[in-house]
Amino acid sequence: MNRSFDRRQLILSGAALAGASSLGMPTLASAQQAKLVINTYGGRWEKFWRGALIPPFTKATGIDPTLDVGLGKNFVANIRAAGSGAAPYSIVMINENIASLVRSEGFFEAIPADKVPNLANVYPNLRNAGDNGVRGIISTIGIGYRKDMVKKPPTSWTDLWTNPEFKGKIGLYQIGNTAAMLFLLMTARIFGGSEMAIDRAFAEIKKLLPFQQADWSGTVATQLTRGDVSVAVIDFPEIVALRKKGVPVEMVVPTEGVVAFEQSFNILKNAPAKEAAYKYLNYILDPRVQEAMAAEFFTSPSNTQSQVSASLATDIPVHGKSMGSIVQFDWAKINPMVGDITDRWNREMK
Repeated sequence: MNRSFDRRQLILSGAALAGASSLGMPTLASAQQAKLVINTYGGRWEKFWRGALIPPFTKATGIDPTLDVGLGKNFVANIRAAGSGAAPYSIVMINENIASLVRSEGFFEAIPADKVPNLANVYPNLRNAGDNGVRGIISTIGIGYRKDMVKKPPTSWTDLWTNPEFKGKIGLYQIGNTAAMLFLLMTARIFGGSEMAIDRAFAEIKKLLPFQQADWSGTVATQLTRGDVSVAVIDFPEIVALRKKGVPVEMVVPTEGVVAFEQSFNILKNAPAKEAAYKYLNYILDPRVQEAMAAEFFTSPSNTQSQVSASLATDIPVHGKSMGSIVQFDWAKINPMVGDITDRWNREMK
């Protein structure tokens, strides 16, 4: 028996029951008049949604959602294909940088605060303007390094440039990964004073060459494990996974702050089951559900009422008051430049 998984189910069941009580949940018959369609990613995400997240929500509310499993690009393609007709999802979860683009196309609408009470306890920097979307799952990205290969541990993003022992041993993402774009924008802000200082960011990152480039976090983790790189820009949950496998790695929250993969939850216009979508979103933002996801994925809880235990705190260095250390960017300004940035990166970062 997986006791930790059972415990998460109990926590989630309690959260669902509490939410049902506070929101006056409908009966099974009325809840299923319109079908709630939600989405998630594959692998551990799908397993957690099907095994731990959805069952207690369904038991408490009578709402049995249809789960669409895929990639962000698939979800966006489905939304665009529907156009102004009936939306394919009631609520959609995608990276905020992508959500910003879809939001600008008019597919999302504001979340009514009275329908989603837990929204009031979300950290202010995770609520979009006018509550048009909320960032409900946060996976922070900082610096990871091999303790046995690095004499002087990094403390700042700028150490990637100033510490000579990192030369030729740095791991970065390919530009197709959101983390690479986040790193470029962070570099622009540090060296150029604004995320719009793209030319300066390119000039500085080119000084780091040669460096390893990876398509996704698992590849960076492999590079660190093999010792191909001694330091890397990487999301912290990957460092936690490596430590648990016995790899001598450590994570660093740079003095300038961290960046993050931010999963944004958005209500779609013309959604088939908006009332059920509000209830589902309120459940996702519940402090106990946020804690359960933190225990599973080592994500930073979005709800100010969530607690991170002392034993878990070492694996989730950004939580509580330190959530303010997450550096965020204006994707509405950045997105129109993404195509040119991608082409330039592929030409110059070799």
